[in-house]
Amino acid sequence: MSKNPKAIEEYQKISSTSTTAAGTHITTGTTSTDAAEIDQSEVIEQRSNSGDDRDNEFLLTYSAPASGIHREEQNEITLSKSQLKKRRRKERLREQNALKKQRKKQVKEAKALAEGRNLDEVRRIQEMKAQNENSASKNKSKRIWEAKTKKANDRFRICLDCSFEDLMTAKEVNSLATQIRHCYASNKRSENPVLFSVTSLSGMTKDILTRVNGFPESWYIRAFSCSEKPVSEFHEDTSKLVYLTSDSTNELEHLEDDKVYIIGGIVDRNRLKRATIDKAESLGIATAKLPIGKHLKLFATKVLTCNHVFEILLKYRANGNDWKKAMIDVLPARKDVEELPENHQGTDLKDEKNDCSSAT
Repeated sequence: MSKNPKAIEEYQKISSTSTTAAGTHITTGTTSTDAAEIDQSEVIEQRSNSGDDRDNEFLLTYSAPASGIHREEQNEITLSKSQLKKRRRKERLREQNALKKQRKKQVKEAKALAEGRNLDEVRRIQEMKAQNENSASKNKSKRIWEAKTKKANDRFRICLDCSFEDLMTAKEVNSLATQIRHCYASNKRSENPVLFSVTSLSGMTKDILTRVNGFPESWYIRAFSCSEKPVSEFHEDTSKLVYLTSDSTNELEHLEDDKVYIIGGIVDRNRLKRATIDKAESLGIATAKLPIGKHLKLFATKVLTCNHVFEILLKYRANGNDWKKAMIDVLPARKDVEELPENHQGTDLKDEKNDCSSAT
């Protein structure tokens, strides 16, 4: 690579004078800024009404400089003397930092020119390298998820039914959208994800999720699907469906790999009684409830969020089909959980009600 004598000489000049020049420029720039402020600003002393004549307690009426600001936008600001000093100090520091940054850039460019290097070409190569690495990373992620999705086809599936939006408030719908995101994130982090679908997705719930970066296109490659169709149309074989609801008399003993387990997308603090079981019965779908009362005693609220139910189903399989361990891993400390002995037969539904609808 050929050396440029003139460029080398220029680089040596800049390098030897960078510190001194920066200091000189900074001082000069600061002085000119202060002068501009004195010329373009009206500073009027106003003694405070307290009657105290001490110099450090008077107020200054400060009008912003006209430079770069429309006259109608100039609002008179009352500042104390110490506040004005702080403002000017910050402005000087900002100018100094900007100048230092500019000088470093000039030194770097001069050095590159002296060595015969083209900085623009170097930046272009670095950008291309970053793009290639990003593309390779995306392709690798895509291959990994293709393999995970293929394995997920042999496992049970989870569906979240969003057909209850009209029964909820705007705050509850917003909470539901957040819980859907938590479900997707849990499935994404799982070593053994399941095929996760969201049905009857429309209205406000869909609008909120659409504002999430990458939804739904980026989600599709990670074992996710969604549709405005109702659950009975999206999953046509209703004999494979199991609706999870606390009102069911059937306790879920184990998860079958050929089943689709449906979670009712309700955030209501147990306000909408029998909403999920009525929906399931009207569609001729089998129902079941989580075996919480058989393994744990909850002293706080018995209502579970959609994402808690989703995570319990994931953890059940990850923990070797162990319901108790799955529930303990997922349920937060505020639920105040107590483990029950293995031979415990469970309690009456009225005393130990677990719900697959959600609290906010």
